[in-house]
Amino acid sequence: MTDMLPEHYEAVKELINRISDYYGPVEENPLLEEQAAEMCRLTGRDWDAEEVGSWCFEYWSRASLDETAYYFFHGDLPESEEIELVFWKLKPNVSMEFKTLYEKLRYVKTCAKVKAVELLPVEEIVSQFEEQFSEWDQRKCRELPIFQKVHAEEPWHTEEVRLFGYEDKMLSIYCTNVSQEDRTAILRIMEGFGCTVYCP
Repeated sequence: MTDMLPEHYEAVKELINRISDYYGPVEENPLLEEQAAEMCRLTGRDWDAEEVGSWCFEYWSRASLDETAYYFFHGDLPESEEIELVFWKLKPNVSMEFKTLYEKLRYVKTCAKVKAVELLPVEEIVSQFEEQFSEWDQRKCRELPIFQKVHAEEPWHTEEVRLFGYEDKMLSIYCTNVSQEDRTAILRIMEGFGCTVYCP
């Protein structure tokens, strides 16, 4: 583990997991006072037991384990930059206001009725993304990939490219902490498929 991480970093992560293993009401956890005191000792910060319990209970619904550990050392979550890039391909000679088109495509009931766009070759697009982000970790969610790059010296700062499709008519790409260079590569890939980009 790198020297740049705070002392006791791994111990704090392990403690967060132990606290989150309690499935009853936060305030009824018999070990919470003791665990909160341990959190204070490990992080060098003055933490209230109820706050420790609340942050550890289902922490994954608001942040990753590393981001939660960062919170306990710094008193705030790490800064994160999130950008959504939305792509579709308009049919020839079709013009439509982007915001209106986006709103129609993102809902199941109206997406099927939109005839103004071409179906996207999603498999081909995914293949190019897999090539572009081949050195990143990859997993799937709803059949589409999520690419992640974790920095060992700052594990709470994860770069992520998440693809989300809408019946092959629109592709949303959520970029979290992604560099300008990688965002430009995404734009180039989608331009190659004749797609227009929209940022909601």
